Amino acid sequence: MTGYPIKRFFARLYIVAIISISLWASLSSAAMSETGRGYTTDKGQFDYAKLLFDGYEYDAAAREFARVIEAFPASSLKMESQLMMSEAYLRSGLLFEARDELGLFLSNYPESPLAIKASAMVLEADRRLLDLSRPQAEPVMPDLNRARRLRAVQVMNFEGKTIDEVRHELERLQAAGIDTVIVRVFHNRGDRYYPMSGRVLKAGVYFKTSTAPVVDDLLGGFIEAAHSSGLKVFAWMTTRYADYGVEGDLDLACKGYDLRSGEFGRCKGLDLFNERAVARLEAIYSDLAAYEIDGILFQDDLVLRHSEGFGPYMEALFRKDTSSAATPSSLYIHTISGAPEKVRYTGLFWQWAAWKNRRLLDVAGRLRDAVRKKRPQTLFALNLMYESVTNPQYALAWLSQDLKEAQRKGFDYYSVMAYHIQMGDELGKGPVEISTMIEKMVEGLAKSVGEPHRVLIKLQTIDWKNGRPLADAEIVSLARDVRARADVSLAVVPYRSGLPFAEVAGSDGIAYLH
Repeated sequence: MTGYPIKRFFARLYIVAIISISLWASLSSAAMSETGRGYTTDKGQFDYAKLLFDGYEYDAAAREFARVIEAFPASSLKMESQLMMSEAYLRSGLLFEARDELGLFLSNYPESPLAIKASAMVLEADRRLLDLSRPQAEPVMPDLNRARRLRAVQVMNFEGKTIDEVRHELERLQAAGIDTVIVRVFHNRGDRYYPMSGRVLKAGVYFKTSTAPVVDDLLGGFIEAAHSSGLKVFAWMTTRYADYGVEGDLDLACKGYDLRSGEFGRCKGLDLFNERAVARLEAIYSDLAAYEIDGILFQDDLVLRHSEGFGPYMEALFRKDTSSAATPSSLYIHTISGAPEKVRYTGLFWQWAAWKNRRLLDVAGRLRDAVRKKRPQTLFALNLMYESVTNPQYALAWLSQDLKEAQRKGFDYYSVMAYHIQMGDELGKGPVEISTMIEKMVEGLAKSVGEPHRVLIKLQTIDWKNGRPLADAEIVSLARDVRARADVSLAVVPYRSGLPFAEVAGSDGIAYLH
């Protein structure tokens, strides 16, 4: 009886070997050159280089893009290869090489639609080279003795209708290996109320303050229940979108530019170039610091889109800092009238985007200072979109977000929203590609930040489009893959009571490589 399974095993092994050898031979003969150094078609060589680029292997990608140019001088992909090679140099930090290649590109293809992107990359390379030449101020360093690795849940809503029921939820989390709860302390219009809330106001906060509407004072009870269960509490709080109570004050409102109509108008949230708006936030955060919180997670509203951030306060500050005027005509180039998706950017736009990013980070620093005046040990986590890691140029243009600049500000945690379903939908990639991308993000961030535990990777537990829960096995598998890459902090969002938290946290008795 034992011989049959053994024979079946070797039969299957033989079939797998034959298939593997056939595939290898097919790929080798069809795609690779006799020397083994490149592909026999320009498309094959370009796709291979692009694969390396998308996998963050920038040094190798630059070499392979160069081979497209060398081996296929008449290729229609030669122009794009040169620009991609330049971008690979730029992303790998080889700034002089990037600058030289970009100069060649602009010389060879001055009329190309890609010339605008190349010019923007030249400005970025020059800015980074200038930064390197300047005496560097000491970065603000977090207290690494206090910033520990987190195994967290981000709570949009508890299920408990009483504080005792919430306490039982928290005790179950702690028993499963969770050590931190990140609790929503704001309420935007349309948000679900906490079941134990009084549900009176449409927007506000869940803690006492004289500066904003108070929906209900629940934070103190949450903190007491969490601390008694052995859990730390981070308050998850809005910044730019904290306009509840002052929605009618147009002077405080963010100003945007409609690329389609060519008109200015109001955009969501506060104008963070207005000192009165920032002072209001400082007062709210100071009141938040009256509670025994362990940390604060800034909501992902600390961004400005590529057409947001206009108005008299921005104009005055930008002119003061740069002696330039940030106007639509000086920032955007319309290639097709009335089509905002066809807009391109001037060199001044990139300067403006970086300047906006510094302003947002300065505001975050001021809020941190306001809290630490009352509660010096408070830890701070900065929410970052995944594009800040995977596509820094896009993140700077569309979000005014720059990971490198954020690192100079010395936050305790860099919280990256690695939402795999969202990423797959937006990038048009499958689950395997997205999983590999997230793993590469984790490795790159761990090296960049230096202390892996200060990287907080957030994984989604529901589909944002329809609110449906994702499969437990899907979340657990991704969490294991992340932990296997680096000993980073990890959070799932939103909290769902039925998740196998022990497996997500890595406290299920399974050993992992770190």
